[in-house]
Amino acid sequence: MYRPQVEPSSLIRLRQVIESGWIGLGPVTGQFEQELAVSDLIGKNPVAVNSGTAALHLALVVADVPKGSAVVVPANTFVSTAAVALQHQCRVILADIERATGNVDLESVREILDTEPDVSAVIAVHYAGIPCDLAGLSELSHRYGVTVIEDCAHAIGSVWQGRPMSESPNIQAYSFHATKALAIGEGGCVTFPDAASAERAKRLRRLGIDMSARSWGNPYDIPELGFKYNMGDIAAAVGLAQLEGLRENLRKRRSNLIRYRERLADSPVELVRESGDSDRSGGFAVPILVKNRERVRKELDAAGIESEIYFRPLGAFPIGATRPTPVAERFAQDVICLPIHPLISLDEIDYVCDRLSECVA
Repeated sequence: MYRPQVEPSSLIRLRQVIESGWIGLGPVTGQFEQELAVSDLIGKNPVAVNSGTAALHLALVVADVPKGSAVVVPANTFVSTAAVALQHQCRVILADIERATGNVDLESVREILDTEPDVSAVIAVHYAGIPCDLAGLSELSHRYGVTVIEDCAHAIGSVWQGRPMSESPNIQAYSFHATKALAIGEGGCVTFPDAASAERAKRLRRLGIDMSARSWGNPYDIPELGFKYNMGDIAAAVGLAQLEGLRENLRKRRSNLIRYRERLADSPVELVRESGDSDRSGGFAVPILVKNRERVRKELDAAGIESEIYFRPLGAFPIGATRPTPVAERFAQDVICLPIHPLISLDEIDYVCDRLSECVA
């Protein structure tokens, strides 16, 4: 499923960091943030942190989501999306999903907002890099007065209605985990539509420490308690190197995704894909829906083809969720994700598609 690549220049950059004697949060992290900021592949005003989970939690805090309120989360996502809401002392309400895209169903969200009086935020997940309906989310935000936060763990390079993710008006959380398009190993960033929020996040990621009041007798102030979420210069050095090949990485992922879709277009396989022709997936995964999934996966495995499920519905875990999510439940029984990493060849994709077609026929 994965074959992470690390750019050769990482070794040069790491050597420079180690020889500098400054290996924690420092100038290289700042340089990494600057390089992220000039890219149109992620949101504005990026703040580098040590995980995508940390990015999500900081998003809730900086957005001033009230503790004790409710946060709507799609049932089809990694547990982090719900865990951060619980850690923020909020109640989690699960929304159902669209079978066609794997993304949150806005009608399900509207039903929740019409019946639950204490919802303060909606976390929308771009599943497998497939963009959510940002216009629909904005309409909900304005109509109901809720904060929208985007979980972009899969969505580096995603495009909605022909526009890059950097044009989104929402706070966004990204992951740089080893399996992601920008793979550092562990890491992430959170982006903000305004610079003031980003500056607050930079303080909060390092325990809330404010160095602006530093003097001979006062090392720092802490006007607001924060967290130990900061990235360090070692991780940032790898991130800078990975940025060098990111666009080519995304191009290959997109090319691989197109090949899969062309080869499976006339097969019994149900493709999970973007809802609009001007949308473009970031290509984190190739999700498909099949009947008799366990048999199909075992036959693929026997043919030397690894597959993945990724998520169980969040209602299966102890998060206190009570609302039914039948589409997500069915989706979770049928979904398979296929290899898409940039090192897979077109011949290998053809082999996967041939074996898959035989399995489902």
